[in-house]
Amino acid sequence: MTKVTTAAGELARLRSITMWQAVTASAMHDLDRDALVGANDAGLIRRLTYGELVERVRNLSAGLASIGVKRGDRVALWMTNTLEWVVSAFATMRLGAALVPVNTFLTPPEIKYCLVQSGARHLIMIDGFRALNMPNMLCEICPEVATAKTPGDLWGHELPDLRNIVLFRRGGGRLACAFDFETLARTEAREAHEIAERMEREVRSTDLAMVKYTSGSTGFPKGVMLEQGGIVANGILHSRRIGAVQSDIYFSMMPFFHAGGSVYGLMTMLLNGGTLIFTEAFNAALATELIARERPTFVFGVLGEEVVRAAVEKGVKFPSVRMAATPDDSSRAVYPNATFCFSAFGLTETYGPAAITCVTDPPEKRGTSGRLMDGNECRVVDPVTGRDVGPGVPGEAYLRGNVTKGYWNMPEQTARLIDKDGWLRSEDIISVDRDGYITFVGRLKLMLKVGGENVSLEEVERVVAGHDAVASCGAVGVPDKRKNEAVRVYVSLLPGQTLTEQELSAWLTSRLARFKMPRDIVFMEALPRLANGKLDRMSLAEMAKDEVAA
Repeated sequence: MTKVTTAAGELARLRSITMWQAVTASAMHDLDRDALVGANDAGLIRRLTYGELVERVRNLSAGLASIGVKRGDRVALWMTNTLEWVVSAFATMRLGAALVPVNTFLTPPEIKYCLVQSGARHLIMIDGFRALNMPNMLCEICPEVATAKTPGDLWGHELPDLRNIVLFRRGGGRLACAFDFETLARTEAREAHEIAERMEREVRSTDLAMVKYTSGSTGFPKGVMLEQGGIVANGILHSRRIGAVQSDIYFSMMPFFHAGGSVYGLMTMLLNGGTLIFTEAFNAALATELIARERPTFVFGVLGEEVVRAAVEKGVKFPSVRMAATPDDSSRAVYPNATFCFSAFGLTETYGPAAITCVTDPPEKRGTSGRLMDGNECRVVDPVTGRDVGPGVPGEAYLRGNVTKGYWNMPEQTARLIDKDGWLRSEDIISVDRDGYITFVGRLKLMLKVGGENVSLEEVERVVAGHDAVASCGAVGVPDKRKNEAVRVYVSLLPGQTLTEQELSAWLTSRLARFKMPRDIVFMEALPRLANGKLDRMSLAEMAKDEVAA
């Protein structure tokens, strides 16, 4: 039986702290230190010290209180990575309301779903980004937005719960029915501040901080309920593991509406008194300029190889960085002093990382996802028999400790997720060694049974993606008369590269067991993607279903 348990006392202590208590405690270390350094899409850099951040959050929360935001309300935040996103998030949580981060890559129907399902009564939004006109998109979702004239009095058939819209008019956008963000952010009225202060005193660490919608290739997104104390605890505990301290500067281009931006990065720094440098969107050229200028100690995020490539082209190195991914000679040259890059195992339902590597882990454990954070428990269960398995044996991870209360307004999905004893089913396949180190194997729902053997589609994808000519790939299951199921792989190539099915198959032969080998390899110009950039597995599966017969 594999069951891993860690000390619960520290987790309980940290879970008793509200978000505002944690942020103001960090600010008191040094009010003049930069908390945030943000570069917009045009490269314009703005800064907020901890003292300025606290003041702006106090003013905006008073403004939000004055228009009727109450404890327990859901406040949707539809905005790109900006200083205003962070200020809005903390102002919302200071009042005890729950933030609903909205993915800016979503289409109007997808945005409507999040607003309606969450029952959001308030929406804070930006007026535009690149080709996106957010007010026009909102009018498409709810036509009454275009005709309503009075802020705070919206009544729309398509968005029945929404009453208040707050518009950040960065590009001059207008909505007659919207409150002006900057006006609320400068609220000085004594009565409004007294209301906000009274609401702050009533907030509890068990209040919802976020309803964060999970993305997936099947079904409707689910709103994961995350408590204030749970976010605080996770932020502090994972920061300790990776060695993040007040003097650190963390660079990230990950979106705040995802855990990559709002857990890793934002919480890593702002709950420890460090500095977060961020960009509004991914921009490798801008990243190299910011890293060279601001000298961060941590660099984190997807598409890191593009930043390395841009740095090599410019002939620059980043000696200040001590934590970054360095998988090859080019990255090691660009980050000559980087000696560590964390790896984690977790999901939105566990506030981000449930386990994470540590700077003091022995070298032979660096390829794992680390050990559980304080207060978390893990069982590894055979998905067929439901019995716990032994050390080193793959099985489904059941987690308990710092986990979600469930899904917003989805009792059946919550009951399926969490059993009567509080164990959360991850649907992730892991193994745990005798020292408690976790190795991620794959996702249960992405497993095939090929001739009686379990095959992880993600494992196949990782191996295929290792070919120098491959830009991206996606594996799906297809019917097979002999083996019941077989693997089909869809591949897109890097610009200027050529590769045949025979050449790729020959390359894979020495890297994959025979039963894991793709039966078919299909080349595409580009693979289908979801709004958040993840692989659209449903589209690939439908494509394969139409193209392949047993």
